[in-house]
Amino acid sequence: MSLVALAWSLWSLALVSVICRFVSRRILSGPKFWKDLKSDDYMMILALLLLAGVAYTTNEIAANGSNYVEEGATDNWTEEQYASARWGSKMLVAKEEVMLTCIWLVKFCLLILYGRMTSGLRESLAVKITAGYCLLTYILAQVLYLGAWCRPVSNYWAVPIPPGHDQCKNYHNHLITVTILHVSSDLFTLAIPIPMIIRTRLPLRQKIVLCGVFSLGVLVVLLAILNRVFNFVMPHDLVFLAWYNGEASTAVIIANIPFCWPLVRRVFGVESWGGSSPTDPRKNAGRFGNNLNVPPPTIGSAKQKRNWRKHRGESVLDTVLTERDRTDSEEKIMVKHEVSVYETYDIELGERARAH
Repeated sequence: MSLVALAWSLWSLALVSVICRFVSRRILSGPKFWKDLKSDDYMMILALLLLAGVAYTTNEIAANGSNYVEEGATDNWTEEQYASARWGSKMLVAKEEVMLTCIWLVKFCLLILYGRMTSGLRESLAVKITAGYCLLTYILAQVLYLGAWCRPVSNYWAVPIPPGHDQCKNYHNHLITVTILHVSSDLFTLAIPIPMIIRTRLPLRQKIVLCGVFSLGVLVVLLAILNRVFNFVMPHDLVFLAWYNGEASTAVIIANIPFCWPLVRRVFGVESWGGSSPTDPRKNAGRFGNNLNVPPPTIGSAKQKRNWRKHRGESVLDTVLTERDRTDSEEKIMVKHEVSVYETYDIELGERARAH
């Protein structure tokens, strides 16, 4: 398969994943689903556009070449070849920019999801710290790329490269730095949902499935490493461009998978993540229900409060991932059940406090 066909085929797969994400939104929210779109939904659209930029710049580089050639290869070039190589080198800089922004934007999309999952839980602090680290790594990568490794920046598209400025064509320092920042931030992000899933009372099979879904980001890490390996082992070969497209497309696809569950359930009639029927509010309610606005107990022992947080974590996980498409009547039953359960629990704690 040619590089052009591969790049746009991978982009098409990413497009399908985004479409499935919004079809799932349509299933959950009805015809006016766009009113319920969240910030990460819009960010994912932007990530898809940036991914198209990766595919476009890849094809331009493949068609025009660049200054990433062996020493002396430009000695007998014509002016037209110089012009093409300069344009291809500019596209190489643009490709790196859209690639970095796309990858880090996907990270923030996942962190927004994790922020909803961990609201009120101890993992919420980890989400905030990871988000700060991701922002710092993105800024650092940009500052080093545009301000440190190649001075002046115009040398990135100089043909031929001036002597002593090899970093302007082989990007070695940039690639090593970005790989460290990219992989480390991905690993921090991957570590957030797993402990919460393990602590829930879900059946082992559901835990394994959920851990598998949220561990798919490991594939992005592996692709990032392979991308750099091929770049260093096969210098002056454009095969690394295929790995760039594979890495970015995989990141977008994996980030959309958790949101496609309502569509999968509708098409295949399978159970929810938690293993209970999506139409049975009594089974889905859990001990303290799935109302994310129910406050924690204000009295009681530390153990009781920890139990509340554990059950709420299970409830939040099920609600955020599944986002069940309940009917209005089922929703009213759920809310009524949730309030009554919590009030009974709070009254019992109050009576115990007065008795002592």
